[in-house]
Amino acid sequence: MSDGLLIVCAQSNFAAQLLGMISAAVAGTHLTASSGAEARRMAGMSEYAGILITGKLPDESGLDLALDLSTNGCPGVMIITERDALLDAHEVLDGTGVTILARPLTKDALVHSLQLVIRVYEGGGTLDKAKLMLMQMKNYNEPQAHRYIQKLAMDKRLPRDVAAQLIIRALERQG
Repeated sequence: MSDGLLIVCAQSNFAAQLLGMISAAVAGTHLTASSGAEARRMAGMSEYAGILITGKLPDESGLDLALDLSTNGCPGVMIITERDALLDAHEVLDGTGVTILARPLTKDALVHSLQLVIRVYEGGGTLDKAKLMLMQMKNYNEPQAHRYIQKLAMDKRLPRDVAAQLIIRALERQG
């Protein structure tokens, strides 16, 4: 089992940039794959804390790869897509547990999203799980999800972890 991320990107220069950014902010051994077939092989050989898919792949659509990996039990599958393809991504991946991130994406937003996915994978708390579900199912970014949980907790006069549990239950019923 690996404690790192698998980055799936066909553009070697961009994959190296991502690897550099992620290595500086997220602990673990991170690897790259340049095609869907290579990513499937690597995911079958080892379990990763998260799989990040970005850019066009030479052998298949990133959406198809994300859907296949998530339905085959790979945890923490994330895909970065262009903003104009966001609706298509949500239609294909809705309810699959894949986190969809829209480009343009700041380094901080990417790192926060990756750290959140890894915390949930490692058995993180209720707050992290609620944030991740809001990001996956309601297209919130991490600060919006955090604020939503805080506001619900204040409005209902509940502890944040109880508000997070309510959100998780409501989203599970919807999903």
